[in-house]
Amino acid sequence: MRRTPATIAWSLSLILVLAGCGLSSAGAADPALVARPHGRCDPALAKMAPAAVRQRGAFRVAMVPSTPPMAYHAEDNVTIVGLDRDMSQAIADVFCLAADPVPASLDAVVPGLAAGRFDMVLASLSPTAERQKNADFVTYYNGGQGFLARRTTDFPVKSYLDLCGRDVAVVIGSVQQGQLEQAAGTCAAAGRPDWRLSLFPDGTAAVLALRSSRIDVLYFSISLTQYVANQQPKLFRLAGQYKRALVAAGFTKHSPLTVPVHQAVQQLMRDGTYRRILDKWGLAENDLSTTEILNGRS
Repeated sequence: MRRTPATIAWSLSLILVLAGCGLSSAGAADPALVARPHGRCDPALAKMAPAAVRQRGAFRVAMVPSTPPMAYHAEDNVTIVGLDRDMSQAIADVFCLAADPVPASLDAVVPGLAAGRFDMVLASLSPTAERQKNADFVTYYNGGQGFLARRTTDFPVKSYLDLCGRDVAVVIGSVQQGQLEQAAGTCAAAGRPDWRLSLFPDGTAAVLALRSSRIDVLYFSISLTQYVANQQPKLFRLAGQYKRALVAAGFTKHSPLTVPVHQAVQQLMRDGTYRRILDKWGLAENDLSTTEILNGRS
């Protein structure tokens, strides 16, 4: 992966976290992390934003700031940066507005939408059929799932059977948690010992647990697992990839924002802003050629 100033900055932060040093809240965020490609203001689309959003001057965007390189705190431990942050701001640019990030946990974002706490969610959400029952989605990224292990191990993970007998971590509220819970009994059916599932509040906590040998493997998004493996190859390795999965922005069911945001993402893809955001974070291989609305309707 290309080593941009942003990836180098997060790599240094990860080293500090893994060493148990923590991150200081003093100082400002690295300008290289905050600098971003800008979308082009479209007055016609700006009129389609709900009146409350226009009056506020900004979208309230939920994101999970513990999933680098998608969203995480910069070295000031306050500023949220990452692909999801840049994408949310570029979408807001098209509406001639700003985007205010609202930190949230993964298991709280869809309920928070329903409760009206956010206007939209960019939190590496996979638009599963179950989630489409309660929210609308606009796709913007080709994600997937990966298995992260310590460099001192050599087992591959090609299927869930390779997890049998191991301590496996997932993030609470993640697609991976739901998949492994649905797959319970896989090992017993094959005559093998079950995996032991550990739940963590975010990716950072799970990586720390892996580093300290409290778990054997982390099952999470390919963006984070591949990123950590690439940035810390002496500590971690990507033990396997499971399958690709679309990532989408989330909205309340029947939201008036779904269609205009879909149009905004289309514009960002056409004018090159979308690709420049992916390039900034070294994630160009995960681009989509088009965006679609997913809402569970046939």
